[in-house]
Amino acid sequence: MTPNRRDVLTFAATAATAVTVGTTRPFAAERRAALEDDRGDELPAYSQWLTLDDGGLEFTSVDWASLETYVEGELETILDDDTDVPAEYDADPMIALPSDGMLSAYFFVGLDLVEYGLARLLEEDAFESTIEGLVQLNEAFVVTGTIEPAEIDDRLTAEPELEFIRRMERTDEIGEYDVYTPVEGESDAAIAVGGDALVIDTGGGRTDEATDENDPVTILQRTIGASEGNVERATDESEAFEWLVESAGRGDVVVGQYGDPSDTNADSTFEALEDAEGLVSSLTVEDEETSTGDFAAIVAEPNEDALEELLGASADEQSVDIDGDRVTATATWREVD
Repeated sequence: MTPNRRDVLTFAATAATAVTVGTTRPFAAERRAALEDDRGDELPAYSQWLTLDDGGLEFTSVDWASLETYVEGELETILDDDTDVPAEYDADPMIALPSDGMLSAYFFVGLDLVEYGLARLLEEDAFESTIEGLVQLNEAFVVTGTIEPAEIDDRLTAEPELEFIRRMERTDEIGEYDVYTPVEGESDAAIAVGGDALVIDTGGGRTDEATDENDPVTILQRTIGASEGNVERATDESEAFEWLVESAGRGDVVVGQYGDPSDTNADSTFEALEDAEGLVSSLTVEDEETSTGDFAAIVAEPNEDALEELLGASADEQSVDIDGDRVTATATWREVD
């Protein structure tokens, strides 16, 4: 099936896909090619932030520098459309999973950071800091780019103009990062500010009893420690997870899950993937008319027929390969008028 532009934008509005057609600026492809030349066989940069939490993790990585123009110019204008999700997109994990991850990361910044005065962080004219990437983890959120620490300090520590804004103060340091925690109320949030990244734990969704292990500052220490090589990264701890990232972890939007299926939020909609030990799926804008996807999963006793019907089913071209318990797939979508 070849989607037209309106169908894809409709899905973007309702299921968060911002990269199923290549309507972003040409710079994205040029930037990606430069990154490919520079990194060689290295793992993608976002993987430095990933750690295994009790043997499992879920993550989303968004190359904001490549997608910014599309998201700002197209996605925001159609979010109010009252339209249905085309079933072929909703049923294809190679679109649905990255799309859901994209929207989750985008709205974390726009909604969850409102109370800290950082909700407009992704707006080009609202901050001097330049945002390049977003990485959403189990317990933390990372914003990468060229950060102006003094500017962020001003926003976090300013006297609140609205009742729901929480004022922060600098209370600690983690390496070259300054750590901010709430001036009043519970110490249920922390933000680390460095020249290359913001690392955020806002306590959102924390339902377990507070302990030293899930204390916000401890979570920031663990996340920053991984990025600096002082804490074991997920790709070092697990060969299987490293394979997933190497096989499908490069793209404009990348999502992944790893660990016991009963301990993760793996999408049970996709029956053929219910028993997956882990998976990674990515979407990439190649040019103004073409997008591609890569997928990798580790599945005990994979059902070849079911996976071939599922992975990339909405694409113009698809390929599925199974080697033992290791599943890989590629897909290509082309826009037509």
